[in-house]
Amino acid sequence: MSLEILLRRFPVTGTADPTAFGEGGGHPVPATLAGLFERAAGSVLADGFLRFHTPGSARESYEACARLIEGIEGRYYPFAFDWTGRELLFDIRDPEARPRYVIAVDPAEGEHFTTGLTIDEFFEAAADEDEDALAFPFFREWREADPGAGPLGFGQVVGYRVPLALGGPDEVANMEVTDRRVYFELCTQLALRLRDLPEDTRIDGAAAAPPEPEA
Repeated sequence: MSLEILLRRFPVTGTADPTAFGEGGGHPVPATLAGLFERAAGSVLADGFLRFHTPGSARESYEACARLIEGIEGRYYPFAFDWTGRELLFDIRDPEARPRYVIAVDPAEGEHFTTGLTIDEFFEAAADEDEDALAFPFFREWREADPGAGPLGFGQVVGYRVPLALGGPDEVANMEVTDRRVYFELCTQLALRLRDLPEDTRIDGAAAAPPEPEA
């Protein structure tokens, strides 16, 4: 597994309690991911740039992702999350039936996207300074802008003060350390509400305005 390549670039700087966010024994992980969880569960890389789920936190994140993104349940399962709260999940369906790729669920966007990469390929891309699959320079920029923030705790992320969906700028000045679970839930509530709005609704600042009537 290319995990070792990733760990060479982003060393382990901490480890979460294996029972974080629930008793691990009560949340068995899919067989496809069992080896990865055995090797890396709870590992904190580069002071919080990337963190690997414990069995308990993975189950909690699975339920949260399934609520935000239709079609996740029974198909993809979380194994890690990055400093902005993006969840990384892997296709746990029959490996003989289809290629299986890592997908990312981004709470700030309220969307998901496929990487088109297997887990090994994803680790290699994340460790490659040219490909930089996880945008490490952006993390470094935030660190330089807020040097007093310290290492991110396992339950923390750096979220957007004004959500991107409401026109907030995608820059470090609009970001702050916040509770990971609370942030994901707030982003989910916002995304679900926005999906129910008419297609032509204008999003302006922190409010959603109805479509303007035709003249």
